[in-house]
Amino acid sequence: MKLVIKLSGKVLEDEDLTRSLSHQVYQLAAAEHSLVLIHGGGKQLTNLCRERGIAVQQVQGRRITDAATLEAAQMVFSSLNRGLTAALCARGVEAVGFSGFDGGLTTARRRPPVEMQDGPGGELKTIDFGFVGDIVSVDPTLIQMLWEAGFTPVISCLCADDGQILNVNADTLTAQLAVSLSADRVISVSDVDGIYSDPKDPASKIPALNADTARQLLEEGVFLEGMIPKIQNALDALDQGIPVFQVLSGLEANSLVGFRDPESGTVITR
Repeated sequence: MKLVIKLSGKVLEDEDLTRSLSHQVYQLAAAEHSLVLIHGGGKQLTNLCRERGIAVQQVQGRRITDAATLEAAQMVFSSLNRGLTAALCARGVEAVGFSGFDGGLTTARRRPPVEMQDGPGGELKTIDFGFVGDIVSVDPTLIQMLWEAGFTPVISCLCADDGQILNVNADTLTAQLAVSLSADRVISVSDVDGIYSDPKDPASKIPALNADTARQLLEEGVFLEGMIPKIQNALDALDQGIPVFQVLSGLEANSLVGFRDPESGTVITR
């Protein structure tokens, strides 16, 4: 089975948790799944920006990236990539870490200013996201070569446009890589155990839903902040042929290796 796994920066904060997730990745690889890992780092980037006095700005869960934020992003994402790759190798995973532009994996373009609604029911505003990229194309050759050689790719969410490094939403990169690889499942590992009908009530977790229901909840404004781009990219991946998109918690023991458990997170299907 081809599994594209996105690890949130929130689950990579703790060394013990990173080691646990790395061991679960080893178990999945030993079960002969073909794996790609993509990691975020939003929380760590926010923390570094605040330490440096850099303004943190987001619109609908998407970060505005000025030059100072981009410099911080490169530091944070590179450090996380090295640390995660090292942790995986220590657990027996033949991991190889790199960014989204290495080996021609992706081409991207800098996002032009766009009109966006400032929250549900809010007014339209023209937003300049700065050094943020949109993926134009994906060439999975590098990943396929690594798979054939027995390696597991570990990818940070930095892409490039004509040599200019850009910050790309990790959920967007995950969805587009999954589509290019015709993945069997996308697994988004975060600090929440699924999708809630009431974002403030964990007891309202929805075990399973289809794309139409997810789209309706999105339009109704049920999803907040970082969940918005996650759901948007999930729907995009499903529309392009990915059979299953799953959100589960990396804080729960063995949740990743037990992704087939009906109680594990929320599963969205076409």
